[in-house]
Order: sequence, then structure tokens, then C-alpha cells
Amino acid sequence: PVVVIVPDLQQICEIMLFSEGFSLAKMLAKKMVVLYKLSREQLSKQHHYDFGLRALKSVLVMAGELKRNSSEL
Repeated sequence: PVVVIVPDLQQICEIMLFSEGFSLAKMLAKKMVVLYKLSREQLSKQHHYDFGLRALKSVLVMAGELKRNSSEL
């Protein structure tokens, strides 16, 4: 038998945000997961939209890069 488990996006986001230096990672992770969930549900179902884990991780990595490159964040 094979078991497929849906990944815990909020926990993945929280860990990635902490590793990128965000101190409010728990709150930001919750907001990101809600944003992606609502986007997936409410935007049109076109192929160029990607709201999967890979896309979410890319956004979090980019947020970390922007944080490191900005003296104000």
C-alpha cells in the first residue's frame, strides 16, 4: 500500500521564512498560505498560473533575497 500525504504548507512556509531571517515567520506563513489558497480558488484556471509548493517556495526565497538586500526590512 502507498500513502500520499499532503504537505503542511504553513509549516514549510514558517520554517523557510525563519531561515530567511523573518522574525514574524509564523504570522507571515499563515498569511502566505491563505493568500495562495484564495488565489488558487478565485483566479481563473489558466495554465500559466501556478500556486503549488514549488512556486510558493520561490516566492519565499525571493522575499528573503529582498530582505537581505534592503536595509529598511
